[in-house]
Amino acid sequence: MKKFLSVVAIILASAVAVQAQNTSGILLNRDILPASTLLSLSQREVAGTARSMGMGGAFTSLGGDMASLGYNPAGLGMYQRNEISVTLGLGVTQAKNYNAYISDNSSANTSVRTAINNVGASFQVYEGTGKLVAVNFAFGYSKTADYNYDMSYSSPVTISSLADAFADMANGNGLIINSENKIADNRGYYDYDMNPYFWGAVMGYKAGLINKGANGWYPDEIAPGAQMSQYTNLQSRGSAGEWSFAFGFNFDNIVYLGASLDIQSISRNQTIYYNEYIAYEEGQRPNGADYPYQLQEFDFSQSMNLNGSGVGAKFGIVVRPVAPLRIGFALHTPTYYSVAYRYSASLSSVALSAGNNPYGWEVVNGRVYADERTPILKDGGDSRWRFTTPTRLLAGVSYAIGKYAIISADYQYDAYRALKWNYTPADTGYTNDIFRNNLKATHTLRAGVEGKVLPWLALRAGGGFRTNVLINSFDHVAFSEPIADKMWYASAGVGFRVSDVTSIDLAYQYRNTRYSDYYSFYTKLGDIPNASPMYGLDLVNHNIALTFAFRF
Repeated sequence: MKKFLSVVAIILASAVAVQAQNTSGILLNRDILPASTLLSLSQREVAGTARSMGMGGAFTSLGGDMASLGYNPAGLGMYQRNEISVTLGLGVTQAKNYNAYISDNSSANTSVRTAINNVGASFQVYEGTGKLVAVNFAFGYSKTADYNYDMSYSSPVTISSLADAFADMANGNGLIINSENKIADNRGYYDYDMNPYFWGAVMGYKAGLINKGANGWYPDEIAPGAQMSQYTNLQSRGSAGEWSFAFGFNFDNIVYLGASLDIQSISRNQTIYYNEYIAYEEGQRPNGADYPYQLQEFDFSQSMNLNGSGVGAKFGIVVRPVAPLRIGFALHTPTYYSVAYRYSASLSSVALSAGNNPYGWEVVNGRVYADERTPILKDGGDSRWRFTTPTRLLAGVSYAIGKYAIISADYQYDAYRALKWNYTPADTGYTNDIFRNNLKATHTLRAGVEGKVLPWLALRAGGGFRTNVLINSFDHVAFSEPIADKMWYASAGVGFRVSDVTSIDLAYQYRNTRYSDYYSFYTKLGDIPNASPMYGLDLVNHNIALTFAFRF
């Protein structure tokens, strides 16, 4: 009989211990926040203003711009007037996925989005004649990460099936079929009352992908000689942003100090669709004995939603030992995040029948159809995921050539090995050693130049790059999704002084991010893993920013 399960429930992740086994890939471990997700949520790029974008983001020693909220709050002390500004952004993201070993097997997806990159205001709250020349208070919002992209990829021929991975999950953790013919763990929990880690195996059993025989779990509806054709599509939406409340202090127009309190927000929604079609030799049909059913294809869909907030701070200083030269330093403290997570999945399958139908399925035109849907898993309230992002250190130097040009350069250090979980609502089987053993600090260099062509016209250019975050870029198994490993970008911009109180700035940035290679699924119980082909991902971003600023 056609089976369909639709249950909506609030289920906290069970504390059942999961036997350690090597599982990874985009399709697995999605019921939790894996280490790779924490890393991606910690990688940030300040959107800033069009002026800062045009100069490559080299703004640690510069100021008098709302971008100082994101880089170095000491730059706010350089404001001599009040300012309100807003920056609008247009982004085009191109995701190129490819088989890591087949150069002509690639696919590209393009997504477009608009957003407010930056909005803020700075006000002079004190003006003096002594050592303390001025105190400025500023507040504003800046986008720090963009999660909007689509990616899809396929493999026409492979011999490993996702059903093999589900069987490995069941075998590696001692799952059984109980007296009621339900899949269960060794503590007596069955079906979706088990740890959500097992839900893939539960759906695989209920939809006919796997069964338990004398030698353990195996895909009992996939006959020898089968070849799998696999297709995966991932859609991601959302962003991260930062609300900052800051003070900037000006001492003798030589030393500038600043500090900010930062409230972070994260929202990311992802859906993953996976299709697997099983092809057999010409004329091969179910034989009714060894294979009473023959799996033809199945669809596996997952939905992951996370929302959270965090708090951190920035401290900075800029020194002008001589009038044209500025040297700046900033410390970004770790951000302490709390995130609510929501997960659900569904699986449907189609199998050919030999006619004897030992399991009593409903057979329609020689085919058996099965549909399964998990409950909705919600981790929230006291069961939120809590983690801490790394500390960041910034240093910058800039030099003004009269009133005609500014040259600026920055260095940024991100201590990603210090990334850690503070609390997890489920027994993930991970420790913070996964970060210490697989990640390293990154080094980011940025540089930019601005030239005053005319009193009312400025031209800008810049660029930068970030080094690898993975200790071993060829370790594809440690994480469950591709990691943004290294990045470089180039930018250009133009600024117009419309009047004494109004300015308009425009900038364009090209950014290329190389991700680590990854699997759709990977499980390993013995010497030989069950795995999809290995894939690669390059993400190209075309970003345009437009800033309107008003000074009074």
